[in-house]
Amino acid sequence: MTKKYNVFEFRYGKERRPLKELIKIGAILHGSLDILSLIPGVEKRKLFNFVDEVQLRLDIEFLNDYIVKDEELLGYRIDRNITKAIDDYENL
Repeated sequence: MTKKYNVFEFRYGKERRPLKELIKIGAILHGSLDILSLIPGVEKRKLFNFVDEVQLRLDIEFLNDYIVKDEELLGYRIDRNITKAIDDYENL
C-alpha cells in the first residue's frame, strides 16, 4: 500500500535523530578519539580535525549533525576554520 500525501502531516526540514542514536554516535566518536589520543604524539584536536575534514568531504550527514550539537567538537571546528581564514588572509 502506498502512502498518500497528507497536508496535515506535512513536515519541513530534516528529521531529528532519536536521542539514543545521538548518544551512540557521541560515545563511539568521543571514545575512539580519547583512546587514540593516548598514543604518544597524537593530540585529540588534531585527530578530530582529520576526522572532521574527511567527514565533510564525504558528506556524512549523521556525523555532521552530531558535531554541530557537541560543544567541544564544534569549538575545534570553529577554531580550525578561523585559523585557516586568518592564514589565507595573511597569505594574500
